[in-house]
Amino acid sequence: MHNFTVADLIQTTLATFVFALFFVPPGYLLGLASNAFGFRRSSAAEKLLFSVAFSISTTPILAVLLTRGFSYKITLAFFLLLGLISVSTLIREVPRLSTPTSGVRRSTTVLACMMLAWFLVVQFSLADLQVGHRLYVSYVAYDHSVRTPFVWAASRNGVPPLNPFFGLGNIPVLRYYYYWYVVCALPMQLFGLGAKACLDASVFWSGLGIASTIPLFLKHFLRETEHLRRKSVVGIALLTVTGLDLLPYAAVVSIYHLFPGDMEWWEPNQVASWMGSLVWVPHHVAALTACMAGLLAISAIDEETQLRPAIWAVLLSGLAFASAAGLSVYVTFTFAIFAVCWAVWELLRGRVKTLIAYVTAGALSLLLSWPYLIDLLSKRVETGLKPGVGDQFAFFAIRDYPEVLTYIVHLAGIHSSLLIELLKVPILLIVYVLEFGFFLLVMGLRLRQDTSSGASLKKQQRMAWALFAICLLTMSTVQSNSTNSNDLGFRGILVVQFVLLIWAAPIVDDVFFVKRGAGDKRSITPWIKASLFITLLLGVAGTAYQFVALRCYSPMADHGKIRRSERFLGHAGFGERTYWLREGYSRLNDLTASTTFVQYNPVGDQVYMTHLYSTRQAVIGDEGCASVFGGEISKCKKAFPYVASIFNSPDAVRNWNLDAVCDAFHVSVLVATDVDPVWQDPNSWVWTRRDLFSNPAMRAIPCGTVANSSVAQ
Repeated sequence: MHNFTVADLIQTTLATFVFALFFVPPGYLLGLASNAFGFRRSSAAEKLLFSVAFSISTTPILAVLLTRGFSYKITLAFFLLLGLISVSTLIREVPRLSTPTSGVRRSTTVLACMMLAWFLVVQFSLADLQVGHRLYVSYVAYDHSVRTPFVWAASRNGVPPLNPFFGLGNIPVLRYYYYWYVVCALPMQLFGLGAKACLDASVFWSGLGIASTIPLFLKHFLRETEHLRRKSVVGIALLTVTGLDLLPYAAVVSIYHLFPGDMEWWEPNQVASWMGSLVWVPHHVAALTACMAGLLAISAIDEETQLRPAIWAVLLSGLAFASAAGLSVYVTFTFAIFAVCWAVWELLRGRVKTLIAYVTAGALSLLLSWPYLIDLLSKRVETGLKPGVGDQFAFFAIRDYPEVLTYIVHLAGIHSSLLIELLKVPILLIVYVLEFGFFLLVMGLRLRQDTSSGASLKKQQRMAWALFAICLLTMSTVQSNSTNSNDLGFRGILVVQFVLLIWAAPIVDDVFFVKRGAGDKRSITPWIKASLFITLLLGVAGTAYQFVALRCYSPMADHGKIRRSERFLGHAGFGERTYWLREGYSRLNDLTASTTFVQYNPVGDQVYMTHLYSTRQAVIGDEGCASVFGGEISKCKKAFPYVASIFNSPDAVRNWNLDAVCDAFHVSVLVATDVDPVWQDPNSWVWTRRDLFSNPAMRAIPCGTVANSSVAQ
C-alpha cells in the first residue's frame, strides 16, 4: 500500500532544498556586483536576507526569459553556474572570517528556529494525510487543484505554458500570471520531482521572501537603527497575526450551523491573513516581495545619487517589477497605481533626476515583460460562465458586502438605490475594523507619531503613507470581475497589509519591550496597551485556528463530525475515494506518455481531485474548459455536450463509435470513476472495453486508433 503522506513529506523536503539553488545565488551575486545598501560590508545575516529577497524578485523573470528564448536546459545551466560562482566566492571569504560560530547572535538563532517552525507548518499543513486507505487533502486543495496542473503545464510545455484544461484544437497559452509556475517547474526539470511537492515547497520560500524583506525595510526604508535585530524578529513574528476574523467567523458558525473550511470565508471580500495568503496563493505574496524589493531599491535614489549606484538601483527595481507583473497582475496593478502617482508627485516637485530613474525602471520592466504582455493581450477572454464574469479587469465600485447590505436593507425597509449605495461606506469601514484589527490600532498610533512631532516627514515616511493611502483607496473603490471573485480586491490589499506590518514592528517593540520611567512622555496609556495586546492575541489565535481548520476539515467532514459547507471534496466517503483516485492517477501517469490526452468526466465534484493528481492534458477540464485562463468559450460550448455525454448519458452514447469520437478530440485514455453514471451501467463502455488498469474507484480505458501509439503497453 502506498503511503502518500511519507511520499509528500520526502518530496517536499527535497524540493525545499533544491529551491535554494534558485532563491539564493542570484540575489547574492547581484548584491556583490551592485553593493546596494553596502552589501559587501554587511553582516552574514543581512547578506542572506538580501540574497533571498532579491532572488525571489529576479529569478522569475530570468527563468521565464531564458526558458522562453532557449530551453529549460539552458535555464538550469545558468542557475547552476550562478550557484557555482556563489560557492566559490563564499569559499574565498572563509579565510577572512574569525571563528565561524563566534558571531551568531540570539536573534539569528531565534530566526533560525522560526524558519524551522515555518518549514514544519508548511509540511504538515499541505501534505496529504493518509489514514489507512483514506486520504485527506488540506482545504487549500480547492485552489491547488488548479495551480498544480499549471505547474505540470509549465514543466511539460515550457514557456509560455499552455492551458491544461483546454485541449480543443491548438491549446491556448496560459493567461494572467504563470511566472511562479515556471519557477516551480525548475526542480521538476532538474530532479524529476512532482508538481505538488514543488508547489508546496514554494510556499515555504515565498514565506522566506516576505520575511527577508521586513528587516531590510526596517533598516533601509524606515531607518530603524536602535534594537534593529529585535524589531526584525518582531516584524517577522507579526506575520502570524491577522485581524479579528475569528469573531465574525464564530458568529457565522453559530448562526448558520455551517463549518467553512477557511476562516476568511465569513465575508466575500476577504483581507486574508498572512499565513492564509502564503499557503493559498504563494505567487501573490512573491509578487508583493518583488514590488517591495523594487521599491526599496528605487527609493534609495535622490537628486544627489551618483550614476553607478543609480544604474544598479534601476536595474534591480526593473527586474523586480518585471517579475512582479508575471507573478500577480493584481498585486502589481495596485502597486503600479501608487508608482504612477508618486512619479507625478516627483515631477511636480521638480525632482527630474529621480523621475528619470523611476521612468527608466518602469520602462525596463515593460521591456522585459513585453513577450508576456503580448500573450496577455493577444486574444480576448471569453468566459461565458455567467453574466459579467470576465468583462472587465478593473472597474470603479465600492468594495461591497452584499449579504450584510441585503440584511440591513431588508431589516430597515430601505428602497432608495442611492441610500443603498451610501450604506456601503459605513459597512466597509466596520468590516475593515474586523479585518485589520490589531493593525488598525497600529495605523492610528503611527499617525499620531508622525503628526505630533511637528517636524516634516522624511521621504520614506511620506512614501509609506502615500503607498498605504493610495492602495487602500484603490482597493476600496476598484473591483475586478475577471473571475468569479474580486481577486483584485483580495490580492491587491497585500500592499496595504505590508505597510501596516512594517509600521507595527517598531510600535510593538516600543510598547511591549522598551522599559520606560514613570515620567516618560512617550509612555503608552494602559488602555491602548491593553487594546493592542487583546487584538494581537485574537490575531494570533485566528491564524492558529485557520491552520487547524484547513488541516482538519477533510477528516472531520468525512467522518460526519461537522456539517459541510462545500462540495469540492466530492460525495460521501470521499476520503477513501481520494486515496484510490491518487493511487489510480499515479499508475496512469506511469503508464502514459507526457503528451497523452486524458479525458475524465468534466461534470461533478470529483473534478477537483482529478485536477490535483492528473499530470496529463485534458480536452475539457470542467464545464467552462477553464477558458478564463485561456481559450475560446465558444469552442468549449460546442464540444462540451459530446464529452459530457460520454460519462453522463450511457444510453445516448451506447451506439457511438467511441474510438472515432476519441480520435476527433485526440483523446487516448478515458477515465471513469465510481460516481459517473456510466459506471453504474454494466453494459457501458466502462465495462465492455478492455482497461489499462482499474481500482475500486476508477478505471482507465484506452480509446481511439492512436491509443496504442501514445499509451505505453
